[in-house]
Amino acid sequence: MAGKVSKTNVAARKEQRDNVNRTCRYCGQEIEVALMVVGRGKTRMVRLCCQKAGIAQGDAAT
Repeated sequence: MAGKVSKTNVAARKEQRDNVNRTCRYCGQEIEVALMVVGRGKTRMVRLCCQKAGIAQGDAAT
């Protein structure tokens, strides 16, 4: 079993994962997110890229 070689090209898989989802599907800009605290300590992920583009969070969900 010492001669077994993986069939998966690890470098190609890493490159593929790195290239996926570089741009936001709502505003088309580079994805930028932040974890914001809203009322009583609850947290929520917010897309800063959409806020900078002027797209409201409610609009991005539809």
